[in-house]
Amino acid sequence: MVCLPFEASVDPRSWTQGQPLGAWAAAVEDAGFDGIAVTDHPFPTTAWLPSGHHALDPFVALTAMATATTGTRLITDVLVAGYRNPYLVAKSIASLDVVSGGRLCVGIGAGYQRGEFDALGAEFASRGALFDSMLDAVYLALSGDEVVQTTGPFPAEGNVCRPTPVQSPRPPFWIGGNSTAAMDRAATKADGWMPFPQPRSRVATSLSPALGSLTALAERIVHVQNQRSAAAKRPLTICSGMFGRVADHDLADAMDDYAEAGVDWVRIVAPGPTMDASVQRLHELATALGH
Repeated sequence: MVCLPFEASVDPRSWTQGQPLGAWAAAVEDAGFDGIAVTDHPFPTTAWLPSGHHALDPFVALTAMATATTGTRLITDVLVAGYRNPYLVAKSIASLDVVSGGRLCVGIGAGYQRGEFDALGAEFASRGALFDSMLDAVYLALSGDEVVQTTGPFPAEGNVCRPTPVQSPRPPFWIGGNSTAAMDRAATKADGWMPFPQPRSRVATSLSPALGSLTALAERIVHVQNQRSAAAKRPLTICSGMFGRVADHDLADAMDDYAEAGVDWVRIVAPGPTMDASVQRLHELATALGH
């Protein structure tokens, strides 16, 4: 899958240069890539931005991309669980799945930006427990059945969310993060796991454990898939970023290495200061991969 370049969110009008955002998504699909991913940072702090990035609203961006594509998967990478009421999240998920004809994958994580949590009125300290409750609430809402919740943080007195998603019983949910809690949550409550390369120098910022090599990832994949098997559930889908820079002429072999390690989806980027430059990079990557 290809991630929308961060450059596209700093100044979208300059980056697209008058073209609709969907034109980039169409180029991704034409180049033969299976998925498009966007991230989620609605209100980041200025202190974080020098090492971080802005982001378009994921549901808005993916809807624009859905209208310009026909088969490419649309992926949130990752939606922050605690930033929004779960019933509003369910409505956005169901709506996008309907609009896209059943192509949404919900990458979702606990989040780590305390300043963003605070500004949005979200609970940071209890975000893990609230994440679990949020998933339960979203799943109930996406069923289309009446939701009656008399206990817990998300009460409902008999409410319903329609239309229901195209995918049944709901779009796949992939849990983001390298922590044991993220792996446990993926194994027991979701459909996939989204780890990411993480140098030790970034641990204090992202609050997620270091993950420095494909070998280390392969070991964790064995662990989380064993958890999944013990729960008598089908294997998790694994989606990971790449470790280090890979030359174009080695890219196809690298994909084989990731597949052998148990990775189903690999995040790649096609950066560029403009949409045209990014599309050119997409074509170069597609050629390297033999698309």
